[in-house]
Amino acid sequence: MLTPFARSSVPLMPATIIVGVDDSPRSEDAIALARALADAAGAEVLAVCAFPYDDNPEAHFNLAMRPLLQELADATLEKLCEPLTEDARVRRLAVADLSPARALERVAREEDAALIVVGSSHAGRHAHLHPGSTAERLLQGAPCPVALAPLGYRLRPHLELQRISVGYDASADGARALSAGLLVARAAGAPLRVIRVFTLDWPVPPSMLAVPGYVRLMPAAEEAAREDLERTVAALPKDVWAEPAFVHGDPAHQLAVESEVADLLVIGSRGYGPLKAVLLGGVSGAVARTAACPLLILPHGADASLDALFASDLRETTDTDGGVSLSAGGSAGVRLAT
Repeated sequence: MLTPFARSSVPLMPATIIVGVDDSPRSEDAIALARALADAAGAEVLAVCAFPYDDNPEAHFNLAMRPLLQELADATLEKLCEPLTEDARVRRLAVADLSPARALERVAREEDAALIVVGSSHAGRHAHLHPGSTAERLLQGAPCPVALAPLGYRLRPHLELQRISVGYDASADGARALSAGLLVARAAGAPLRVIRVFTLDWPVPPSMLAVPGYVRLMPAAEEAAREDLERTVAALPKDVWAEPAFVHGDPAHQLAVESEVADLLVIGSRGYGPLKAVLLGGVSGAVARTAACPLLILPHGADASLDALFASDLRETTDTDGGVSLSAGGSAGVRLAT
C-alpha cells in the first residue's frame, strides 16, 4: 500500500533547470518548456550551448578558432534566451565539447541540476515527441530527470501546465513518478490524473504453452490493481485534486493517448539498471517517441528526483499507522507502507 509522506523542511536555494540549445526551432521549444517549468517551480534556468571544439591538446584543434566558435555560441544563447529575459534567474553557458549530450550531462553534475530540458528532432511529427541524437543519449544515463518538448511546442496557444498526468504502477519507480507528478501539480495549481494500465494479454514463451492451467489469474489481478490505484489516489494529500484512471490495453499506447489531453506526462525509467540514472525501457522508450505533450522521465531509483525543484516549507505529523503524513501546505512524495 502507498501512503503520503513528507520530506524534512530545509531552506533551499532556487533549483537549476538546464536547457540545451542550438541554433534551431527545436531549441525554442525546449526554452518554452523550461520557462513553463521554471515559472511553476520558482527555479533558475541555465541555458547551455555546446560548440564543436576539443580543449585536449592531443586533439590538435585550431586554437585560433576557439574564440570564434564560442562567440557564435554566445550569440545563439543571447538570441534564444530572449523569451527568458524577463526572469532574472537566467544564466547562459557556452561549453566546448564535441558532444552536446556529454556537455549537458557534465554541466548537470557540476551544477547539481534538478532537471534537463531538450527539444525534439526536426525529423519527427509536428506536435509530437521524437528524440534527436542528443536526447537519445541523455535518455540513456542522465543524472537527473529529463523533460522532452514536442516539436512545435513553442507555437501552442497556452504553455501553462493546466493538467498533469502520471503513469503509475505498484512499484518503487511508479511511486516516485506519482510523487513527482504530485509535486508538479501542486506547484502549477493543476489537477492530477493518475493512470494505471492493466495488460490483459501476458506474453508466454511457446515452450510453456503445453503446461496446463492459467499463468495469471486475470480477474483477481485486475481487481487487485484497480483497488491499489483507488486506495493510492485516495491517500494523496487533499490540497491537490487527483483522479484515478484505470484503463486496459498496451501501456505505451494508452499513455500516448493520455498525452493528447495532458499538458505534462510524468513517467519512470526502466525498472532495472544503474541507480539514479535515466534509462529508457520498452514502455518509456515507446512513449518518448509517440507522446503529444511534454514528457518528464525520472531516473531509476532516485528517491528525491524533483524535491529540490519543487521544494516548499514542510511540516510533518505522524499518522496512526506510524507513517508520516502532511499538514496543510506541505509538499509530499509517496512511499511504500511497511
